[in-house]
Order: sequence, then structure tokens, then C-alpha cells
Amino acid sequence: MSKTKLMIGLGILTTVGLVGCGGGGSDTTPTPTTAQSFSGNGIYINSNDFIVMAVDSKRTKNNLIVGDFNYGSVLIVDSATTSKNQMNTKGMTLADRNGFAYDPDQTMTASFVGSVGTLTAVIDNTNIVYSMDKASASLPLDQIVGTHTNPSDGSTWTVNADGSFSVNGMCTISGNLKRNGDLFNIDKATAVSCNDASLNGDYHGVLMTVSRNGTQYVAGILGNDTALLWGNAVKS
Repeated sequence: MSKTKLMIGLGILTTVGLVGCGGGGSDTTPTPTTAQSFSGNGIYINSNDFIVMAVDSKRTKNNLIVGDFNYGSVLIVDSATTSKNQMNTKGMTLADRNGFAYDPDQTMTASFVGSVGTLTAVIDNTNIVYSMDKASASLPLDQIVGTHTNPSDGSTWTVNADGSFSVNGMCTISGNLKRNGDLFNIDKATAVSCNDASLNGDYHGVLMTVSRNGTQYVAGILGNDTALLWGNAVKS
């Protein structure tokens, strides 16, 4: 389904396992980001709600990505500009288990002070403020080689020593990881045999490892112009 305006009812920062949602897409061309002296790059987490934010000012698009792995929703911005302690984003794709929405004009501000990142926005006349703590960088590739399983739905994430990976869940996904700062870029991944055939196709995104309450997780978020896929697994 496609929405012309993001709806707060979808949950701005609101599954476990591999989840996907499709809808209308974006035809906009991202504006290159300005990365000079920016201090906010990295991974941020709210452990209570299992919300993870990936920030990368050097990407040519999708500089800020948020995944709520507790409730089951993801948010990806189109583009961003930066100053030393702040990132201003424009364009947003938002999906949860019930819907998909895109707004090319939606803006957000992410501010970074010390080890805290704060995301603010006004959506449908509602003020959104959410804070997350800086997390450790993702583990090195050689420490995540193996098969990792989500105990809730049995989906598996397999990472190989050459950086290739596969996911078996509601879709079968294959692709390659490339280390980029605190996380791994996925420049291209292909989803096939999805329960919802509209989710089949090529994606790009990120994979990272995060620690929550003493447990290490492998988490991934993938998107294209018409759909988003996301999920996590307990590191083996």
C-alpha cells in the first residue's frame, strides 16, 4: 500500500525475525551528504525497546536508518546534510507489519552530544523525540561467521568468511557484506521465494551486530524503492 503522508499511527519508532512490507516507492534523486567534521557516525541503541539507529554521513543516500526490532518497524531517510554535531535529513520511508509509507518532504534532525544521539521530528503535527546511546562497533567479520537463528520464528542468518551471507525466513535472501566503519554495507542483496511475491527483488542496506542485555544480535535492514525487509537473530 502507498501513502502520500507518513501516518503517526504506523509508529514512528515502533519484528523479530525477518519481516517485510511493500508499497509505493520514491523516484527522487538523493542529495549528496556533507560529511566534513561530523561526529555522529556509528550505531546507537535503546536497549529497553530494542531500537537501533545506524548513522553514516558518508553514504550517498540513506544516511540514517532506524530499526525497532521489538515492535517491528523500520525507517530509512533519503538524504542528509551535516554539521559537526547534527544531521538534518529529508525524505522518509517508514514500514511496519501493517503498512508502508513514503514522504519525500519529511524532515528530521539527529543531534549528537557525547555518547547520546537524539532524533527529533514533527510528523502529522505530533512532536517526536527519541534518544539512544552510542553502541560499540559491529564485531569483525571473522567473529560473525556462522549461522545465527531467531528463536521466535526460526529464521536463520548465515555469514560466510568471504563476506557473502544468506537469510532464510519469509524470503530467501543472498548478498555480500562490505565493512564500512562501525557496520557492514550491503550494496546489493537479492530476495526470492518471498511469502509475498511483491517483496522479491534487489535490495541494499546494512547489517550490524548489537549487544542488548548481555546478548549479541545480528541485525539487518534492507530497502528498495517499493519495499523494506528487516530482522535479527541471536549471534551463535
